[in-house]
Amino acid sequence: MPHAIRIVIDAATATAATTALAICLAWQPPIGAAETKRNREEYSPSASSASIAARRGQTLRLTLSPARRQPNPIELPKSLAELRKTAGESYLCAQRGNFLVAADLDRSEYEYLIDGVLDYCATALSRVFFDKGPAPGTIVNILIFRNYDSYETGLRRFLDMEPISPYGHYGHSQKYIVVNYETGPGTMVHELTHALMSEDFPEAPIWIAEGMASLYEHCRAEGDVLRGDDNWRLPELKAALDANSLTPLQTLLAMPPSVFRGRRESLNYAQARYFCKYLEEMGLLPAIYKGFRNGFGQDPTGARFISQAFGKPLETVETSWKRWIAFQHWKE
Repeated sequence: MPHAIRIVIDAATATAATTALAICLAWQPPIGAAETKRNREEYSPSASSASIAARRGQTLRLTLSPARRQPNPIELPKSLAELRKTAGESYLCAQRGNFLVAADLDRSEYEYLIDGVLDYCATALSRVFFDKGPAPGTIVNILIFRNYDSYETGLRRFLDMEPISPYGHYGHSQKYIVVNYETGPGTMVHELTHALMSEDFPEAPIWIAEGMASLYEHCRAEGDVLRGDDNWRLPELKAALDANSLTPLQTLLAMPPSVFRGRRESLNYAQARYFCKYLEEMGLLPAIYKGFRNGFGQDPTGARFISQAFGKPLETVETSWKRWIAFQHWKE
């Protein structure tokens, strides 16, 4: 289901891998049936105007859609030399840790993206959450295309597939990220979160996978860590709270993907995001994530680890969370 993102990047201090970038990424809800159309008319900024606006701290309203199916397997590059050979001279190529990155962007934009946004976010998230890291030799290809036409052509060339989203997606089985950069760097950050968690906690249920990804789509940098901020999902969440129509927390934690992405998808995302935000604000999200990851076999929902972290029954945690929601505020 397509959503929009708001991207605010303070590039004034963007200098190197340790730069504290300010990144705010906020998904917007679908408006109606017309919003489900995945076509190029759903976003308008050009790559150059998007880059300039983002660097000036302006707000961009773009759309992106997470992918839900994978293309047929195809061999991807495993080294920088292979990537350069496959990509050709029209792409800038580099390796950053386990990431092989190819993009047909201008060099300044490319360096800003990989040495600023990619490096900072990957380092910050890995330091706090994804400390198991990928297995030795694991390579994740990141393919970034400057606009939709380049994206469409690039998908056929690199992956022998048609676009399953005009924005980008993460290929779990083949370990790649594809990005239509015309939608801005937020697409990459979202998929990067999935890529990192996929290696660190492959069994992660949808509530924590999408809850954390949604949390860090709209966030700020505090030193060397990312912090989630309030976003557009809050009004829907508070309306459901007032109407006493929230999904019980235990039910949300045990919810399979097919139900999570059903008719209450937007609200499920809001609940998952704001429960993760509550855990973060209580200073417990890293401990709960790691405890859940390490003890997944003991409880595949995570309820046990949440109760242990709070020292309270899940029902009591849920009551406190709901009271906390009532005092949250967001202004567009």
